[in-house]
Amino acid sequence: MTMLKAALVAGTALVAFQLPAMAQDGAQDAAAQEEADTTRLSLDRVVVSAGTEKVAIDTPQAVSVIEQEDIDRAQASTIGDLLADVPGVNVQGGVSQLGQGFNIRGMGTAIGDSDNRILMTVDGVTKFYEQYRMGAFFSEPELYKRVEVLRGPASSTLYGAGALAGVINFTTKDASDFLAPGDPIAVRLKGATETNAEAYTLSGIVAVQPIEGVELLGSYNLRRSDDYKSGNGDTVPASANESDSWLAKARFTIGGNKKHAIWASYQDWISDAPQVYDQISAATGASLMRRRVHDKTAVVGYVNDFDGSKILNIEAQAAYSLSRVHQTETTFLGANLAYSEFSYESWQANLRNTSEFDLGGDWTAYLIVGGQWSTQKRRNPRVTFGGVVTPGAGTHPEGEMTRTGLYSQLEIVWSDKLTIMPGARIDWTNLKPGRTVVGGTVLTDKVKDHAVSPKLAALYNLTDWLGVFGSVAHTVRMPNVDEIFTRSATRPNNPDLKPEESDNYEAGFTLAFDDVLGRGSRLRTKTTLFQNDVKNLIVNVSAAAGTPYFQNIGRSRFKGLEIEAEYGLGNVFVRGNASFIEGKDRLTGLYLNTIPANTYRLTLGYADPASGFSGGWTGEFAEKQDKVNTGQFASAGSGLPSPGYTAHNVFLTFRPQTEPGKKGGFEFRLAVDNLFDKQFRRHLSALAAEGRSFKFTVANTF
Repeated sequence: MTMLKAALVAGTALVAFQLPAMAQDGAQDAAAQEEADTTRLSLDRVVVSAGTEKVAIDTPQAVSVIEQEDIDRAQASTIGDLLADVPGVNVQGGVSQLGQGFNIRGMGTAIGDSDNRILMTVDGVTKFYEQYRMGAFFSEPELYKRVEVLRGPASSTLYGAGALAGVINFTTKDASDFLAPGDPIAVRLKGATETNAEAYTLSGIVAVQPIEGVELLGSYNLRRSDDYKSGNGDTVPASANESDSWLAKARFTIGGNKKHAIWASYQDWISDAPQVYDQISAATGASLMRRRVHDKTAVVGYVNDFDGSKILNIEAQAAYSLSRVHQTETTFLGANLAYSEFSYESWQANLRNTSEFDLGGDWTAYLIVGGQWSTQKRRNPRVTFGGVVTPGAGTHPEGEMTRTGLYSQLEIVWSDKLTIMPGARIDWTNLKPGRTVVGGTVLTDKVKDHAVSPKLAALYNLTDWLGVFGSVAHTVRMPNVDEIFTRSATRPNNPDLKPEESDNYEAGFTLAFDDVLGRGSRLRTKTTLFQNDVKNLIVNVSAAAGTPYFQNIGRSRFKGLEIEAEYGLGNVFVRGNASFIEGKDRLTGLYLNTIPANTYRLTLGYADPASGFSGGWTGEFAEKQDKVNTGQFASAGSGLPSPGYTAHNVFLTFRPQTEPGKKGGFEFRLAVDNLFDKQFRRHLSALAAEGRSFKFTVANTF
C-alpha cells in the first residue's frame, strides 16, 4: 500500500476503545466505580514512562499502554502474544518463549535475536540476551500488570543509549493491585487451557498487608504446552512451551507517606526440557538438545518526594540481572562436548530526580536529571567430557561492557495547550575482550567510545479537538561485545566499527471528539509519520573469507505511518490501528530484511458492566511483503517474501461486579484464535502461525 493510500485510511472508521477494566491500584479504584458504565479509551490512559505523567494522546511521541485488562483478555502464551496489538511492533524469528526476538518500526536483527536497538526493561532493569538460534527475552506474561511501548529513538533520552527503535517497559504486579483498603490478605487463583497445543497454565498469587505501610506479594506460574499445529494441520516444531516462574515483591512506606518508600522485587523464570536446537527457524529439523534457561531479575528501589517538595523527587535503584542458557545432550554439535553455557550477567544502578518550577501565568516546567551505570559480562564456557573448558567460540565471544550515561529532559507546559520537551544524554562505553581463543590468539585491545544524543519534541493543541506534534532526535548506539569481538579462523573481528547514528523525524496529529454520533460517545485518534535515517547501520552483510563478521552500512532509511483510533458509545466499542513501514539501504537501493508487512487490526465489541459480560471480534489483516533482499542470508522470516493473510479471533468475558470497595472476584474468559483455521506466516516469523485454538480461563480473587 502506498503512503497516499495509508493517509486515506486515517480518515476512515479505524476506531476503538478499551474494555471497561477494574482499577488495579488505589488511585484508579474509585474512578472505576464511578465510571463503571462508561468506556475507558487507551489513548486516554496515563503514561508514566515518558517523563511526567500524561495521557497517551498528549505525548509528543508514539506510546502504547497495555494494562491489566488487556493482558488478561489476550490470554497470552508468550510475550510476543502480549504485544501483538501494538502498531509497529512485531515478533521476529521463532514462535516459542525461547525463540522470540522483537522488532519496532522495522528495526531488529535478521537472525531473530534482538539487540540493544530495542531496550527492554523489567521494573526499570534493562534486560539483554543474544545467542545464535535463540530468542532475546525470556519471561512470563502472567507476571506483569502493565506494559508501555515507546516507539522511536526519542525515548532513549531517559532509558539508555541507542534505543534506535524504541523502549518496552514491563511493570510487575504489586500487592496493592489485589488488596482493598483494610484487607490483610488476598489470594488469586487462575487456571487456563488451550486446545491446539494441549496447553495449560496454573497461577497463584498471595498478597499480604500485615501492618499499615507494609505490602508483600508472592506469585507462582506454571506453563506447559506441546508443539502447536498450523492451519493446514502440520505440527510446528520449536513452538512448545515449558516454564515455571515466580515473583516476590515488597514495599515499605516510611512515615505513612506512600511516596516515601523502599521496595524490592525478585523475579525468576526457568525452562528445563528437551528443545529443538534452532528456536528461530527450526532449520536443524529434529536435532534435539536439552536446555535449561534461567532468567532472574532482582532490584531494590527507593523513592522520596520529600513531603511534596517541588525541587526534590528522587527515584533510585540498584539491580542485578542474569540470563543463562545451559545446553546438554549436544553431541550433534561435537562428539566430545559435555555441555556449554551462554550467559549475560549485569549489575546496574539508576538515579533520577524530577523538579517542578512555576514560571508564572500558566507556564510550568518539569526538569528530569539522572544517571545510569551498568557493567555486563558475557560468558560462554564449553566443557568436554574430559573437563577441558574452552572460553567461548569466536562466533559467541566472551567479553565485558561497562556503560555510563547522564541525561536531562525539560518539559515546559503552557496551560493544556503547549508542551515543549528538549532533552539530551551523553554515554560512555568500555568494551573488554574475554579469553576466547581463535586461531591461537586472544584479543587484547579494549574499545572505548562516547556519544551525545539530543532531541526536541513538542505538542500543541490548536483547539479542544485538534492537536499537532512533532520531534527531532539524534541518537547514537555504540557497538556491543558481539559486534566488536566476533571472528573466525577465516574472518576477522572489526574493532573499528563505527557507532550507529540515527536522525529521526516525527510529525502527526491527534483528534479528540466527545458526543460524536451519540451523546456520551468519545472518539480519539493519533496519526504519526516518521522517518529514521540511520548512518553506519551494523549488519552481517557477507560470508566471504577475509571480511569481518560485522560491518557498517553507510546509510539506511526507515519510514512509515502509524494510525491509532478508538471510539466508544455506551456499551459498544470499536478499536483499530494500522502500520506501514518501508526500509532501504540508501547506498545500494536494496531492501532491508527486517521490514514487516503492512498490517491492520480492528476490534468490534460490546461490554455490559451491569452483568459483567463483554465480548467481540478482532481481525488481523496483512498485505503481502515482497520488498525483500533475497541475498545469501535470505530465509523465512528474513529475506523471503510472504503472502498477505486475514485472521479472525473472537473473545468473551464474564466478570460479575464485586462489592463496593472490593477488588478482583470471579472471572471466566473464552476465546477462539484463528477462527477459520487459516494457514499463514507473519512476515518476520520464520514459522507458521497457530491454527484454530480454543482458549479458556477461570480465575478468582478472594
